[in-house]
Amino acid sequence: MSAPAAPQPSTSLEADEIPDDISMTTSVDEESELESDGEDSDLDSSLGAEVQPSTMSLRSSILRYREENGRTYHAYKDGAYLFPNDDLELDRLDLQHNLCLLTLGDKLHLSPLSKERPPQRVLDVGTGTGIWAIDFADENPSSTIIGVDLSPVQPSCVPPNVYFQIDDIEDEPWTFSQKFDFVYSRMNTGGIRDFPKLFRQSFANLNPGGWFECADGAQAMSDDGTLTKESALYQWNQFLFQGTGERGTPFGGATHYKRQLREAGFVNVKEVVFKWPTNRWAKHPRHKELGSWNHENVMMGLEGLSVGLFTRVLGWSRESVDVFLAEVRKDLSNTAIHAYWPVYVSDHQQSVNLTDVIYSHVVYGQKPS
Repeated sequence: MSAPAAPQPSTSLEADEIPDDISMTTSVDEESELESDGEDSDLDSSLGAEVQPSTMSLRSSILRYREENGRTYHAYKDGAYLFPNDDLELDRLDLQHNLCLLTLGDKLHLSPLSKERPPQRVLDVGTGTGIWAIDFADENPSSTIIGVDLSPVQPSCVPPNVYFQIDDIEDEPWTFSQKFDFVYSRMNTGGIRDFPKLFRQSFANLNPGGWFECADGAQAMSDDGTLTKESALYQWNQFLFQGTGERGTPFGGATHYKRQLREAGFVNVKEVVFKWPTNRWAKHPRHKELGSWNHENVMMGLEGLSVGLFTRVLGWSRESVDVFLAEVRKDLSNTAIHAYWPVYVSDHQQSVNLTDVIYSHVVYGQKPS
């Protein structure tokens, strides 16, 4: 089965696009290429996560999850999101949160929020386990944080300034009682059908001067040609793009976020790109550490990211998926393949002086004041 070619992101950044306090420590884009340490081998997964958040007490229909291929999926608007919500996936999401913190130098965001006057109302789009919202609430006790998701998988014991809501963020119009000062979205590619609409809704629901930040990943790639079109990892990426595109939730649109944020009306739009190596193949100690965490992140999530999409959308049998993913895992652990995922962070400000950010590609910007 053939798949369409995915867009190739730029791997270079202008120096002034990286915040001064992280440019020399967390961005892995100071170099045009990642350098291998020269030690090629297969790599066993070694990292793990320990947090297993409990579910909230909600209506039984929302908790009656779909069970399929040994995984569970959200019940509210069944099928809207193809990735699982079981303990394995929740552990992976918490691990990925720590990978993002490591990438940003222990920061929760890149948007230049005021420490003296922190945002009063914050929206976390696709909150997942709620770990980002909880951490933000702990750092900003005067802020009110609302996390929205299709799955009621967030913990019940949370800071008093955190609220979780089971809803579809793509429904319109948004019905929140008040506007926000900061809207945050991370790793929602493949789950959101219309990012430009999300950006417009965020703009409309931000107070003047508020910020929006978004972080997402793009297609795996290599600078030295070691990720070939014949490799299982490359083919997996192509099938991921094909399947999410066919179901209307295209993966990998982060390369367009900066332009789309500006078109939505945001100003002061900035974008930072980080590289997440597939394993410990990179020479630089920071790249090697990021690779260790990302290897575990992808190995934990590979089945969950694939089985629903491949069986429901692409028409594969479960047995065919298992055989194929075994080859993908070999490529993910092969340090002779110098592949990485570009992570884009974008932020921008509402044309009333607000800012938005997009992550992994991290892009952020502001609404004008």
